Amino acid sequence: MSTISAMTRDTYTMYKMAQGGTQATTTAQKEAGKAEESSSAQSKSYATAAANVSQLSNLVGSFDSAYASKKTTAAQDSISSLWSGYTNSYSSGLANLSALSGVSSSAAGLVNSYNEAKSTFDTQFKAYMGDLQKSAQTVRNMSYEFSADDITEAEDGTKTYSDGLKSAIKNVKQLVSDYNDALDLTSDYSSVGKRMESLHKSFADTTYRADTYKQLGITVDSKTGKMSVDEDKLATALTENGDRVKNALGANGLAGKAEQHLAQANSQSDKLFPSLQSMFGSSIKTASAYTNPRVLSASVQYGMIGNLFSSMF
Repeated sequence: MSTISAMTRDTYTMYKMAQGGTQATTTAQKEAGKAEESSSAQSKSYATAAANVSQLSNLVGSFDSAYASKKTTAAQDSISSLWSGYTNSYSSGLANLSALSGVSSSAAGLVNSYNEAKSTFDTQFKAYMGDLQKSAQTVRNMSYEFSADDITEAEDGTKTYSDGLKSAIKNVKQLVSDYNDALDLTSDYSSVGKRMESLHKSFADTTYRADTYKQLGITVDSKTGKMSVDEDKLATALTENGDRVKNALGANGLAGKAEQHLAQANSQSDKLFPSLQSMFGSSIKTASAYTNPRVLSASVQYGMIGNLFSSMF
């Protein structure tokens, strides 16, 4: 039977392992440190932490097996009780380590999903606003000087438009299409924050000029603010009163409004989609700290050592 001094040496060995003082633990820690520099650093660190704790458990199990069926003194019983508590500490610590590892993986997935959503928005925002900028400038600067001669009507009632009139109609339809795209984009993301919601309301203000646009062949949906164009009515409006169309669609009309909304959007483009930090606040930092592999490993190991000391004194 081992003596008390032998069991004490076992105790000291286990303590050093928990503290990281043995060669095996030191080697594992060095390997974990190197692994953290790779792309799979976090998962390997968790594995190292669990392996260190597992070594402690194996030694405890060997100790229990060696002395379970032998007569013991009060001192030996005290040490056995100490290691029994230590084993329980190991079990709960490893379970917590595993659970928090899962939390960390979920948190990483959340961050990746957020980054993908923001990247998608940034790409769409740049494309849609760029298109709207071009079409708004085109409609603002195009010619509105047309006459009845720009429309030719055949005997069967079909109408043919001059190249200039066709171009003007095409420009207006493009502006309406690009405006609708921008309106859809801000609507789709309006729930992510107050800035986006405010921008969406700005783009949706077409409804207050619905009656004016209607006279030009542009219908406004009262619920969404989206517009549609009747080519024949627009052609007639352009040839009958180009100045009225210019006032409604040009620099002082739809094109001008679009440019105002664009200026508002571009001035806060980096703030429209809230940052992860602003969405989750300080809790994201706390979660990051608690799910850090080094913190987890240290907390489990030092928790075990604390239990040892509590049992000893």
